[in-house]
Amino acid sequence: MTGTTTDKPAFNLTVSEQQGVKVFHLQGRLMDQQQADLLMQALDEHLQGHEGTHVILDMGGLVYMNSTGLNIMISVLTRTRKAGGQVMLAAVSHGVRQLFVVTKLDTVFPILDTVELALAKLRS
Repeated sequence: MTGTTTDKPAFNLTVSEQQGVKVFHLQGRLMDQQQADLLMQALDEHLQGHEGTHVILDMGGLVYMNSTGLNIMISVLTRTRKAGGQVMLAAVSHGVRQLFVVTKLDTVFPILDTVELALAKLRS
């Protein structure tokens, strides 16, 4: 049986604000430049004129990410740090977490089990 594009969830991004922190909710598959552009545009809009802004990437709905997705995560981290903020990853699935472990990026990104724990860490 061969798969079709409808078998693979498309990338979707929504943004909310919780306790004054922007939470980027990633869903589907993060793996190409078009998806990267969507995320980076939303991030740039958020960071513009907001020094010291923190970002939480809620990855609970992200089912797959490849090396392009990792590059996007590094870009998010770089831009947010340049603006004086921090990036936290939350609710990372086992498969996506393994990608961070294998590349040793789990030592660069704080990875927390829930958005609520990420918010608590930012407040501490």
